[in-house]
Amino acid sequence: MKNKKLTIALTATGLASATLVSLFAINKVIGKIATSKDLLNTRNKEIFNWRFGDISYSVTGEGKPVLLIHNLKEDSSSIEWSQIIPELSLNHTVYTIDLLGCGLSDRPDMICTSFMYTQLVSDFVRDVIKKKTNIVVTGKSAAFVLEACSNEPDLYGDLILINPDSIRNFRKAPSKRTKTAVFILKLKIIGTFIYHMMCRKKKIYNYFEEDGFYDKENIPEALVDCYYEAAHIGGMNAKNLYTSLKGRYTNVNIVRALKEINNNVHILASEELPNIRKNMKEYQYHNPAVEVEYLDYVKELPQLEAPEKVLDYLKIYM
Repeated sequence: MKNKKLTIALTATGLASATLVSLFAINKVIGKIATSKDLLNTRNKEIFNWRFGDISYSVTGEGKPVLLIHNLKEDSSSIEWSQIIPELSLNHTVYTIDLLGCGLSDRPDMICTSFMYTQLVSDFVRDVIKKKTNIVVTGKSAAFVLEACSNEPDLYGDLILINPDSIRNFRKAPSKRTKTAVFILKLKIIGTFIYHMMCRKKKIYNYFEEDGFYDKENIPEALVDCYYEAAHIGGMNAKNLYTSLKGRYTNVNIVRALKEINNNVHILASEELPNIRKNMKEYQYHNPAVEVEYLDYVKELPQLEAPEKVLDYLKIYM
């Protein structure tokens, strides 16, 4: 009986080891294939040596500075602004930034928090731009930009938020369920494999079809490739932002900041997004001075799908 139990235990251990070795190899192959085109490296970049890691950014044009901040998402990067930069840089010094854990910036082996990104934005404006700066920001990144402006208002001019997440979503705190998800995702081999499954190219394309673009025919294949590559840079550390997002560690209650801000806050909201008017009214409830304009026939990424519409409003606001 003891020999039989020992045989079963050794067999199970061997199978588990073989499985881990296989998953490790699969992770390596997926990461290599996803980044093989090296699409993001074709852009001219500069480096801001920040205390938590090197931050990749670009500078284009001359004039009053404006900082473009992409959505806080594991596959996002400053490529989000590729259709906006050429025209905007005719009259402005345009800064674009890859947030920590995104694009070509470092992906430290740590949990990322909203407070960390709040500090990143203020440090970047203070140490790199060195002038009062207008901010254009999308999605989940709106939360830490509002916090940064509330903390140090003299650094910032107008804030333009494109489809900011709902205040209710920003309020969601870590729970037992999200902490369990973080524990699993932090496992080196298994967590990385799960992350790769969640960031398959097909899933990224589905995001563009369902949420990113209104017109599915306008989704560029090259754009999907850029998002796919951005999600896999950094090897096993590629999953760290995703892990932080799933754990809700990047969330923050923005009500206090929204009430205290005296800077002009403009919101561009896509009419086709569910509950968008209800969500935007919540922003105006906490700060009646917030201005909201609605864009037709676009979804989460109007700056990529209909850049001319976004540029028309940016010219007015800035």
